[in-house]
Amino acid sequence: MRLTGLRELTRRRGVSTLLHVAALLAAWLAVGAYQTRRHLPSSQTPAPAFELVDLDGQRVSLAQFRGRRVLVHFFATWCGVCKLELPSLRSLHDGLANDAVLLAVVQDSDDAEAVRRFAREHELRYPILLGSDAVIAAYRVGAYPTNYYLRPDGSISSSSVGLSTKLGMSTRLALAGLW
Repeated sequence: MRLTGLRELTRRRGVSTLLHVAALLAAWLAVGAYQTRRHLPSSQTPAPAFELVDLDGQRVSLAQFRGRRVLVHFFATWCGVCKLELPSLRSLHDGLANDAVLLAVVQDSDDAEAVRRFAREHELRYPILLGSDAVIAAYRVGAYPTNYYLRPDGSISSSSVGLSTKLGMSTRLALAGLW
């Protein structure tokens, strides 16, 4: 094969690879937009306020984290995808800077002792709040896991549904601090 033919073949493969990557990225963005279509919009308006009880019986208010980037993670102990995501959440929490916080809101909060056992079994060290129907409805959570990323001013930066990686969550949380 002549050198120019080899160059042309290499160029075509490169263009083909770029087109495949672009198609995958477009599909990923479309699926994400579809999954979050009913979520609260990203805007400059504040995320819905809440005050919930943690596993130690302490009242925790979203307002007490004003000035920090916040990941509000909605999950259920029965959710298989939520369980797959736990190592990423643990790792994310362990590496958070002082200006960021992870708050997990559990859907199946009617049995606090069962949630405590779940947290111990999975070595969860981040705050777990016992969710309420009102908070879950206010955030329009329709599937688990659901994540909302809040800016330091308390407004919604973005949201996601489904399995997330540490890199994905870290990136969205970092972006929540930029605007």
